[in-house]
Amino acid sequence: MGRGAEDEIAERNRASADRLRAIGERLSDEELSRTIDPPWTAAGLFAHIAFWDRFVLERWKLAAERGERTPISVDDAFMERINDASLDQWMSIPLKAAVEQCLVAAAEVDAYLGGIDDEVRSDLIAEGRRRLVDRSIHRGDHLGTLESAFPTG
Repeated sequence: MGRGAEDEIAERNRASADRLRAIGERLSDEELSRTIDPPWTAAGLFAHIAFWDRFVLERWKLAAERGERTPISVDDAFMERINDASLDQWMSIPLKAAVEQCLVAAAEVDAYLGGIDDEVRSDLIAEGRRRLVDRSIHRGDHLGTLESAFPTG
């Protein structure tokens, strides 16, 4: 994977963080507390996104501490259990704090991912583990829900 692909991923990550910021800054407390994808509220989705960006960052840090090239794999069933176990906590985070934590987490993981070696990034993509470097995929899943629930204009 050449520099162009790396730049493309970095741009998608940046754009998804910008979209999160734009919608998070314009939503009122009433909108943030609204159920938009049962049982999820808008704020709950922001908290969820923050958690998963931080979890990816921590997986990268653990790999670095262990001298491993890439983070450990986590299967989808395990991730769904984390979602189920965490839902009540995410939904109880203060509304504006959920948005702020989402934006901070996005900035932190995106900054870290900017330093990932091109070859490692290419290998992860080839292995089907793109979400470890392209955070816009997960963010985009939920941005679609948020933007549909709260269209501009």
